[in-house]
Amino acid sequence: MNRILKMAKNNKDVAMAIIVQAIIDEGAIGADGTINITYTSQENAVYLWEIADAWDLVHPMRTKKYITHTKWCISFRAEKRKEIYKSVGPLPDPRHDRMFRHILRNNSGGAHKGKRGETQRKILEMLKKRNMAVRDIAYSLDLSASTVRTHLRSLRNDGSVLVTGYTIKSPRIKIRE
Repeated sequence: MNRILKMAKNNKDVAMAIIVQAIIDEGAIGADGTINITYTSQENAVYLWEIADAWDLVHPMRTKKYITHTKWCISFRAEKRKEIYKSVGPLPDPRHDRMFRHILRNNSGGAHKGKRGETQRKILEMLKKRNMAVRDIAYSLDLSASTVRTHLRSLRNDGSVLVTGYTIKSPRIKIRE
């Protein structure tokens, strides 16, 4: 067994340092609360997965098969994300740190609901100032991305907002003129 792999399986601090570096370098932290790392190298994926699995931090590894290649996907357990962040946070990249902290917020669901229409009013106020991505709205209002998408779908259906463009995963929304 590789010396560093052995160290990481026996020392949680070493494991966490390797895992967080992989999240920073190769990871995707979703506004929906997911943390995934995808590799085109099976060897790299298995190496990282074995380290994370030794500490029960990950789900079983998945593969995505494409016509020309295969990707190996590592996803972290929701209940372990706070533990990962506590051991190494804050992250050196402010953007990654903000994403990570957002998915760790207290997501009690339901109890924090405001008056009817209040969230949509806040979204419209924000969009009057500038076009925004779902992720930016979620951060600003401390909501999940799925909640924001639900409100935006309703606003789009009644003609209040318009999707103006997409990056790979992030629509830009603006007030309908």
